[in-house]
Amino acid sequence: MSLKRKHSNVEEESSLNEVVHKLEASVLSSHENLNNIVEIYKIASGDDAEAAFTAANSLGRIYSALWTKGLLKRAKSQQQNKDSTTAAAAKVSEWIRENYKQYVDLLKSMLGNSNGPIQIAALRLLLQMIDKEGQSMCKSAGNYVFPNDSFLEAIEIILNSSDSSEHLLRTLAESYLNAYDDLRLYFYRDLVKLASPDYDPFKNRSKRGPRASSVQHSEVFVQNAFAVMNQIRTMPKTSNENMSLWVALPKNSSDAEPSVLSPAAHTRAFSEAWLALMRLQLNPKIYKQILLMMHKRIIPHMSDPKLLMDFLSNSYETGGSVSLLALNSLFTLITEHNLNYPQFYEKLYALFDRNLFHVKYRARFFRLLEVFLGSSHLPAYLIAAFIKRMARLALFASPAGIVTAIPMIYNLLKSHPSCMVLIHRMPEYDSETGEEKVDKDCDPFIADEPDLSKCQALQSSLWELETLQHHYYPNIATLAKIFNEPFHKPQFMLEDFLDHTYTTFFESDTSRKPKKAPALATQPPTTLIRPGDALSDFMSL
Repeated sequence: MSLKRKHSNVEEESSLNEVVHKLEASVLSSHENLNNIVEIYKIASGDDAEAAFTAANSLGRIYSALWTKGLLKRAKSQQQNKDSTTAAAAKVSEWIRENYKQYVDLLKSMLGNSNGPIQIAALRLLLQMIDKEGQSMCKSAGNYVFPNDSFLEAIEIILNSSDSSEHLLRTLAESYLNAYDDLRLYFYRDLVKLASPDYDPFKNRSKRGPRASSVQHSEVFVQNAFAVMNQIRTMPKTSNENMSLWVALPKNSSDAEPSVLSPAAHTRAFSEAWLALMRLQLNPKIYKQILLMMHKRIIPHMSDPKLLMDFLSNSYETGGSVSLLALNSLFTLITEHNLNYPQFYEKLYALFDRNLFHVKYRARFFRLLEVFLGSSHLPAYLIAAFIKRMARLALFASPAGIVTAIPMIYNLLKSHPSCMVLIHRMPEYDSETGEEKVDKDCDPFIADEPDLSKCQALQSSLWELETLQHHYYPNIATLAKIFNEPFHKPQFMLEDFLDHTYTTFFESDTSRKPKKAPALATQPPTTLIRPGDALSDFMSL
């Protein structure tokens, strides 16, 4: 019975597909068969998934042909339809538009489906309809017109749906937004509208409802919006660049240059979209990802990078790993865009705590620190404060952190000779006994002083480095002894020390071949039971 049932289901599906193809052919062959659109729509909205998919694609081809023939174009004035023939044609056109709206609503429901392939097909068909609608609008207006109302509704469904698959978001970004400049431009503009707290989701809709005074953007919206924007890689540079448009420009356009061809419009839309996203409630993961990519992928394309100042300043003052990630972009604004940020080095100094040598972005921070402290115009007390704080924290750091701090301190001392006093200051001796004076509070450095000019680092000494020369890990002890030698060696390449972990130390030590075999405490055994063992009293072999 089950085999017969399966066989009957296959036959039913194939018969439905055949019916769809026949109905489609009849509609495309003669306008007298337009009523068959209703039959195809019933199959498209039915329970048979395969037949519904076939019917949806069939309707897409039918409405594309109808758009091309101008049958979906709305008449300018119904009063002009005086004769019966024109009035009948207007009624047919109105009937087609009503059925077309039902078809578009069906595609939107498919876009919110939990099935990934159905979402991709719905997106393709919706954009195909937007293309045909745009061509019709351009032809009627005589210049470039983009049907943004339809596009906005599709983008709103995608970004607000928790069922939007990763494949759908990637397809939208890679296959459409990266490939077509007009789609990308209007996506940025629509994102700004959707992210606005005053956005009215019921405005200009066929189904109206109560006006929302403010929109609470869900975490789903933020995640989907960032997922799409993070995958957009293209940005037009000059007006001479050949732009690829989804809705083609009309051949005889009355406009000299529509805004879609203006690089300034693209840059402005890009900037407004990112700023709108940053104003939303971001979860920690997205927040950090934006900071990670900002200096390379956002700032270079901003119309005015200084607009990011508030976001970066708040991030820098947050503390922890967020502050470390904001450093790079903030420094870019300071050096390349003349941003005046007061007390930059004081706040950078405040980031030095015990957690610094254990965070995930430690290597990134020290790369930037080398740049920040590389200027020879910085005062000696400031450099000394950073050196002293780094040496003090190295006493409590892991080997991976210490092996980064020691080369950094060496490079800073070599670049700023005025700080050499930190390693050449001699101890005080008793004039009567000649013995070294020992005082538990002999170090004048004030570790918890936030003001770099008052922490007295320049009056202190780097006794911490001598302590590290007796570290339990011999490689660190050997590295710390470099301060006992004359400073004739070139500066360390800091990049060689940033990525060390316990794993790299272990692999390095275990892969090293010993020069001679280690001494053993006892002679290696030659028999299973040696004389004198407890078992020898009970067994004899």
